[in-house]
Amino acid sequence: MRMLRILFVDDTRDTRELFRMALKVNGMEACLAADGEEAVAAVREELFDAIILDIEMPRLDGWGALREIRALGNGQTVPIFMFTAYGDSENRKRALANGANDLWHKPILPSEVMTRVFKYLA
Repeated sequence: MRMLRILFVDDTRDTRELFRMALKVNGMEACLAADGEEAVAAVREELFDAIILDIEMPRLDGWGALREIRALGNGQTVPIFMFTAYGDSENRKRALANGANDLWHKPILPSEVMTRVFKYLA
C-alpha cells in the first residue's frame, strides 16, 4: 500500500512541524506550505490524497486558496479540510458551499486530525 500524501497549510512554523511529525508517525507523507500561494503552487505540481488548509494566512488566505485549488484540474476532487480558530456556523456554511469537505475548529490535536482524515479517506 502506498503512503498517503497530505498537504498541510498553516502560516505558523511550529504548527506545520507538529503536524508534519504527526502525519509521519501515522504513516503519511506530509508536504508543507506556509500560505495559500504556496499551497496552490504545490497543487499545480503534485497530486495529494488530502489537503488540510488553515483559513487565516498572509498573502493568500484559505478562502482564496480553496477557490484557486478547486479551479485546478488535480484540485477538483481532492478532499480539502479547512480549519480555523474562528469556529462558527457561518464559516462552516461558507467552507462547504465553496468546496471544502469539512471545517474543523482550533485548537485541534494532531491525533484528532489523523482520525478524521483516515475516516474520510476510508
